[in-house]
Amino acid sequence: MTAVWITRTEPGASAMARYFRRVSIRSCIAPLLAIEGVSASPPKECFDLAVYLSQHAVRYAGIDVVKAQRHMAIGATTARAVSRLGFMCELPERPSSEGILETVSTTLRTGSSILIVCGEDGRNLLRTRLAELGYKVRVWSVYRRVCSSRKPRLDDEIDVVELSSVTSLQTYWKTVRQRALTSTEDPTLIVPSARIGKLAKLRGFERIHVARNASPSSYSRVIRKLNEHG
Repeated sequence: MTAVWITRTEPGASAMARYFRRVSIRSCIAPLLAIEGVSASPPKECFDLAVYLSQHAVRYAGIDVVKAQRHMAIGATTARAVSRLGFMCELPERPSSEGILETVSTTLRTGSSILIVCGEDGRNLLRTRLAELGYKVRVWSVYRRVCSSRKPRLDDEIDVVELSSVTSLQTYWKTVRQRALTSTEDPTLIVPSARIGKLAKLRGFERIHVARNASPSSYSRVIRKLNEHG
């Protein structure tokens, strides 16, 4: 593979590029999306658990205003963002909504209150399933993803496109594929879940590979396998 187009937002894009350099994978950073905060007053009540679904959620929430007995992050990067602000942060065994469900259901009594700190237009799975299990759930959306105002500039021939969310897939379909911004007619897409992979297939993409999760190490494993098989 010649190069990977990293489409995710900063600071995750630069972190992924640094990881790729360490494992000798060429990449080009050109985010499709930008992040902007949402004006939303913080909840006044105290929760048994606050769950952060991204490092953007930590940044835009102003975590010091969140009142919770415990804090949990969806993955290691988000957990580090919480810890840097002086809070103890728990991690699920699997860095996903499903992993959070498993951990919460075995460590928190039914009826406890949970605050989910996230962005707009995210998955409803966590809120829905936790409510079904008998937890008192509140969602606090503190940011949104918007199309980047900057047209991507790609300096390398792109063979692989990294997509990390449903929104990035939709944006790639609407604004990038139609404009033929890559010299490769149909580059390989790498997505972090089977759910997003199925959506990509419905959009007409054929060369789709699913990583274990959205971490740089998971994507690099897929890329290495692609390189091994030519």
